[in-house]
Amino acid sequence: MFFSALVLCVSLYACQRSAPSKGNDRTGMSSKLKVLTTIPPLYSFAKNITGDAADVENLLPSGAGPHEYASSPADLKKIISAQVLIKNGAGLETWLDSLIASAGEVTRSGDKTLIVVDASSGIDIINNDPHIWLSPKKAVHQVKNIRDAMIKADPDNAELYIRNAAQYIGRLETLDLEIQDEIRRWKKKEFVAFHSAFLYFTRDYGLRQVAAIQEFPDKQPTPRHIADVLRVIKDTEIKIIFSDSQFSHKIVESIARDLDLRVLSLDTLETGELHPGWYENMMRKNVAALKKALGGDN
Repeated sequence: MFFSALVLCVSLYACQRSAPSKGNDRTGMSSKLKVLTTIPPLYSFAKNITGDAADVENLLPSGAGPHEYASSPADLKKIISAQVLIKNGAGLETWLDSLIASAGEVTRSGDKTLIVVDASSGIDIINNDPHIWLSPKKAVHQVKNIRDAMIKADPDNAELYIRNAAQYIGRLETLDLEIQDEIRRWKKKEFVAFHSAFLYFTRDYGLRQVAAIQEFPDKQPTPRHIADVLRVIKDTEIKIIFSDSQFSHKIVESIARDLDLRVLSLDTLETGELHPGWYENMMRKNVAALKKALGGDN
């Protein structure tokens, strides 16, 4: 019922707009391609590829996480007006499929085409974990997927997208080498974090997350699970645990008090600043935090 009403509402909105254009002709509107992303890492990727050639906007408002997001009619309007929608995929944006279907119902009688980009296409998914962007190696693959979609959507700017993507991939590969060189010197490889979001990162860089304090996204851990985490921490002699900067620290602080541990923060990058350099900055901050736990005598 909700999406039926949503489609009707936005259909009226669409009818009030200018007559349907052919293909992706944007006569009468901004001459730039309109691109939507779902999370800040994808915004960083897309903005580095497009530069000023496209208007890039993040669909989710500041501070809204992608796992259990409650969409609105305003979101559907944004999708209908976009030419490219970039999602992470891998089961992250489960709420998005119905919006895309509703947008298709509104626009199917016109000539407008929405290109939906699954940034994770071609990547092997580990244990249904959608946090692919947390490994710069995988981020390069996502950038290539976005680049190819932008070329398809806007072939007139293909050379620009290819050049910008190559430059950005070069920066990500530099970041990758920095992380490899740093982790190679660390004495320890095992850590405990609040969120089980680091499977791609740990696999690509030779680390091991031995436990996650939050068993499932957006759900409080059970007492039994917390007991298991405490046992793992004792068995592995871990002295520092990681909270998530986007969640309450109460459970983490309770564990830290019980076992006399230090608490540092790792960021899953699900929310954050919309800026081209933000992804690289945040990944370096995460590595710096891990170094404090694994690179010294703690």
